[in-house]
Amino acid sequence: MPESLSNPERLKASVADIITRNAELYPDRVAIDDLLSGRRLTYAELQSRIIRLARGFSKLGIGKGDIVAVMLWNEHAIVETMMACAHLGAVFAPLNVRWIAEEVAEYANYHECKAVVTREDFAERFSAVDAPVRVICGKKDGWHGFEDLIASNEDTPLPAISSMEEPFRLISTGGTTGMSKGVVHSHVGTYFTVLSNIAEFGLRRFWSTIMIAPAYHGAGTDWGMLPVLWRGGTVVFPADVSFNPHKFIAEIRSRNIEFLLLVPAVIDAMYRVWDGVPMDSPRTVISTSAPTPPALRKKLAEMFPRSDLLAGAGISESVNMIIQSPGDFLDFPFSAGQAHLDTRLLIVDEQDQSVPRGTPGQIILRGFNTALLYHKNETAGAATWRQRQGDPEGLYWCFTGDIGVMDADGRVSIVDRSKDIILTGGETVPSVEIETVYFDNPDVAECAAIGLPDERWGEVITLVVVKRNAQRADHELAEELFRYGREKLSGYKIPKQLAFIDALPRSHFGKVLKRDLRTASFSMLYRPFRAEEPGKEKIA
Repeated sequence: MPESLSNPERLKASVADIITRNAELYPDRVAIDDLLSGRRLTYAELQSRIIRLARGFSKLGIGKGDIVAVMLWNEHAIVETMMACAHLGAVFAPLNVRWIAEEVAEYANYHECKAVVTREDFAERFSAVDAPVRVICGKKDGWHGFEDLIASNEDTPLPAISSMEEPFRLISTGGTTGMSKGVVHSHVGTYFTVLSNIAEFGLRRFWSTIMIAPAYHGAGTDWGMLPVLWRGGTVVFPADVSFNPHKFIAEIRSRNIEFLLLVPAVIDAMYRVWDGVPMDSPRTVISTSAPTPPALRKKLAEMFPRSDLLAGAGISESVNMIIQSPGDFLDFPFSAGQAHLDTRLLIVDEQDQSVPRGTPGQIILRGFNTALLYHKNETAGAATWRQRQGDPEGLYWCFTGDIGVMDADGRVSIVDRSKDIILTGGETVPSVEIETVYFDNPDVAECAAIGLPDERWGEVITLVVVKRNAQRADHELAEELFRYGREKLSGYKIPKQLAFIDALPRSHFGKVLKRDLRTASFSMLYRPFRAEEPGKEKIA
């Protein structure tokens, strides 16, 4: 037998095969029920539109390796564009719908996007983008019509040209540390991610979901949408572009939805409008994107008492990281789970050596789901994907920057981001620990703990709070929250400053942007027994 055997033909596959397969097996089953656009598509109809769109893209000069910038809501067009790109070997580059024109131009031009696909209501944000090919859902002078491309082409299958190891997607990082980097994911990496999620979530054939997580985010696509589509299920896109808890609950009940992917930020909104009658149809409900505090876990368990409730975590560079087992959601409220099926995971020290169980260290990952690289950013890539010091395997690992602790059974609790650890008075304080304590206070809707520079302490612990009752007097609540901290926290962990704001700044997937809080100018900073305004002090 030859020393090396390979079969390049077997590597001819792409993420688009998910739809192709189901159009062959379940042509008449509903794949997409788009309430925003008012379009309902079976797998056969979806496949036909994808092929015709791909042929239209090809005639416009879009081909293998070309990057296609896409800004769309959760709607059928984003699925069609993603899969059309996959057929052509083009790279699907979804953009955050919250970005302003300057951010869109900076990102799209930096990554040399050849084409743009968007809606009429977003078109002006691309005015400074250099991409020569422009496709619009709707009509605009100088743009090619999305529906025109579909209508004017045939749906004869295209030659298979994509290889599993080639780039599939360019996705922006979460944006908590500065300008978003472009993370390159492969077809095979996405295959492993989605198949592992199907197994971890216990996702069965023909389940349905309502997708509120954004499709331009890796977790929204690879956790919330593609696993359901791979199983021949139905993805429902809501009629509203912003979260409507009343309609969301009504759709869950009327459609007997089996699978839900949520972010912690929506749980309390759902609970406040919930009528107290348990929702029994969901079989699996997942909370991800940020730590899910015990108080929110209890609320989720009340609303979905018969569901498998799971917390999980991932990063843009490795969409899968950790996921809980059914039954751990309430019993292990500070854990985000165990290593995903497709993931090797270690907790290491500053010398890249594994630490004993129960000892904090940096989480590092390796697996097929890990991204290939940062596009056009070798310096950042070399810091994120590198070999461990003294590792006899000589493998490259993804260094996440997350600080975690692993227990004896492999459960991982994310202590904090390394940059969000507060160093105060010689002590190391995880911001998450402070936030978890204050989240249980009934007067706190949400909060974030940050460290601000201080001559005496190095960093002073500052708690930024969104009040549950906006009418409550700031100085009275501040005094009460300081007292609450003294009852719940060790002395060195108690916030020494407190500020109130209307809403926490968040990334496109619900992560709090602490960098924005660290540079914010608060109208008032409260301290125990006093309040401080610029230029003067007051007694609280």
